[in-house]
Amino acid sequence: MARSTVVIGAGMGGLSAAIHARLEGWDVLVVEAGAAPGGKAAGISESGFMLDPGPSIIILPRLYEAVFARAGRRMSDELVFDRLPTLSRVYFEGEGMVDLPADYEACLDLLRQVAPKDLAGFEKLMASLDQVAPYVDQSVFSKPFDKPSDMMNPALLKFGIKFNPLRDYKMLVDGYFESPLLRSFFYGFPSYGGQTYRSKAPGAFMIPYYMLREGVFFPRGGVRAIPQAFYRLARSLGVEFQFNTKVSKFVVGDRPVAIETTEGERIEAEQFISNVDPWTLPADGQPKSGEPSFSYFTCHWGIRKKLAGFDHHTLFVPSTFESGFASLYEKRRFPDRPIVYVNDVSGLDPEAAPEGHSLVFAVVTSPAAVEGIDWVAESPVYRDRVRGEIARAGIEWSDEDVVFERIQNPLYFAEKHGNYKGSLYGPDEEHRLWGIFPLANRDPRYGNVAYCGGAVQPGAGLPMATLSGQFAVQVLGKSRR
Repeated sequence: MARSTVVIGAGMGGLSAAIHARLEGWDVLVVEAGAAPGGKAAGISESGFMLDPGPSIIILPRLYEAVFARAGRRMSDELVFDRLPTLSRVYFEGEGMVDLPADYEACLDLLRQVAPKDLAGFEKLMASLDQVAPYVDQSVFSKPFDKPSDMMNPALLKFGIKFNPLRDYKMLVDGYFESPLLRSFFYGFPSYGGQTYRSKAPGAFMIPYYMLREGVFFPRGGVRAIPQAFYRLARSLGVEFQFNTKVSKFVVGDRPVAIETTEGERIEAEQFISNVDPWTLPADGQPKSGEPSFSYFTCHWGIRKKLAGFDHHTLFVPSTFESGFASLYEKRRFPDRPIVYVNDVSGLDPEAAPEGHSLVFAVVTSPAAVEGIDWVAESPVYRDRVRGEIARAGIEWSDEDVVFERIQNPLYFAEKHGNYKGSLYGPDEEHRLWGIFPLANRDPRYGNVAYCGGAVQPGAGLPMATLSGQFAVQVLGKSRR
């Protein structure tokens, strides 16, 4: 007997979609290629260490809480977030180390010391964002956009007019800040949504805004605790799961009527929600082509000694950061000297590393699987660049200290998680909806297929993926009426 809804993939988007679909009264089966839920946010056990190999900067816990509330549950019974005292530690080459406090007034005090000329610009930017933040909740966070008339959403228009539409993001940042420290910090945020600093992307300012106004958090039990809590909620609502089942294609009559797995199993349903990138697993079966957006190059190291110098979030910024961004954004090449982000959870996660050991998780924003980069040959080279930037700040370890090393590059994300050419954000900017939004949640051809995850609206990151599952159910609900 056909099930009402099949969700393809148990990442955060798929888990959220399954919960929202079940709350609509639909029968739901989640089909997941891996052995456990969570997608890129699932934990991995390695050599006595516990790794969170995906998202690590946790903001907006209220968006997770809203899902539990809709289900009539208290999130605190399953998932607890602790607010961190600092946004990030920053090692800026030639300028030493500074901790960015997670408090607005404390940030102002810091700017008076390290970048007094930028104090007025920072206050001006924050005042503007204070005014437009409610409009983000009323527009981008409230529903998907898929038809031109949606552009006339009053809240969206009120957000847009606060920023000069003739100026790209880099022009806006440079207009607010003179300090290399602040410019290097802000230049990277468009890439969190798959865009460049040459985009008309003022929405990228919202990420540091939420970090400062609402906080940066760590979930007890590690980032993996977030999808685990959603999985338990879904199970308690009656959602069924089938793991170790990879979907190869949709089976289409007048519309999709089933999915087929790599093992030849056929699973029928009335409607489908795919947490797999729509350009990787298109419902119409037609291969997609086009340049991918950005990806990540990550290194996990288990170290046989305690390392000092890291905060929970740490940035290593070379003095040549501007040429690094030009390489990444304009040439789609891995920078010779990349900005390196390191996540060190050992102070809050007792499972992260054995006693007397360190767990280092380094991340660099990178091109995806684009022409001109041989990721198999170049990954060891890029790994050495990452270690080199950390070592410049005086944090070093020898090869003999390494218990294990684990690298993720775009080829891994493409193979393991179905990301289009390894991009975490789908295709490049030219393929965005009206040049502004991520791909639509609604399938352009079939009314019984919707999409969730980082490649579609409202965008990438765990909070946005959570909303994308809700959006997918919304568009299917409209099709059913």
